[in-house]
Amino acid sequence: MKYYQGPWPENRKGVVCLTFDVDVGYAYAKGTQTWGALPKRLGLDTLVAGGLSVESRGYYGLYSGLPRILALLDRKGITGTFFIPARNMELYPQELRAIHEAGHEIGNHGYEHEAVEQLERSPAKETALLEKAQSVFRSTLGLAPVGYRSPAWDMSRGTPGRLQQAGFLYDSSLFAGDAPYRLSLYDPAVQMLEMPIDWSKDDAAYFLFFKPPVMFAQFHDPESVFRIWRAELDGVVDAGGVFTLTCHPSISGRFHRLEILERLIDHAVSRGDVLFATLEQVARHVQDRL
Repeated sequence: MKYYQGPWPENRKGVVCLTFDVDVGYAYAKGTQTWGALPKRLGLDTLVAGGLSVESRGYYGLYSGLPRILALLDRKGITGTFFIPARNMELYPQELRAIHEAGHEIGNHGYEHEAVEQLERSPAKETALLEKAQSVFRSTLGLAPVGYRSPAWDMSRGTPGRLQQAGFLYDSSLFAGDAPYRLSLYDPAVQMLEMPIDWSKDDAAYFLFFKPPVMFAQFHDPESVFRIWRAELDGVVDAGGVFTLTCHPSISGRFHRLEILERLIDHAVSRGDVLFATLEQVARHVQDRL
């Protein structure tokens, strides 16, 4: 097992990548392919399948949280990576083009936030969804994303090969490290880069809430979350790795959570040895060095 842990540009010790999953309603709606299999598997049969409550939470992220996040990144001079289900690009092109126009990286987050691991026996369908999503990004933004993030943070055994065949440079859906590695760990024929993530560095693990009896997380004290993220950032950077934080506009767009994100950014800047970068920038630096 080989990780890339430097050297990094500008003689920085490690990298911080701020990433955002712009799910809009898909973060809450059971009607997607992701939610479709969850009730029987996890006993979430009481989850509300629709209604304005679910829809409005997605709109909060789109119309309130996302502009605040973009404003924060602009104020700090940081470029982030935004993973978007392609169907959202079709539904909200004007709002989501603003991300690209602000200079941020756009990543592929599936077409309708589908559960990729459930497509193990449907490789043709998985390939078709990848191609459909890329086609939407080309038509709406004039580009094909080079990065992919599985909507459910999971994959079938065949997914890495299909991603490589589709021409992606990197994936950011799996957990086996704190620094970039190659997907050959899972399939020797696949040389794509993995930019690892973890639930401890995802805002949903602490703040995504459904009213009882269905509850994914109780609301955590933001100060405790800040301490976890700061400790992870310091540890990963000190080891020469890539600290990849995953946030959602509908979650971290709330004022008290945006505050800890800003404090985390300020802490990283104060270290003086951190490089802020998009996942694509990291992958292009690493691809010929690992």
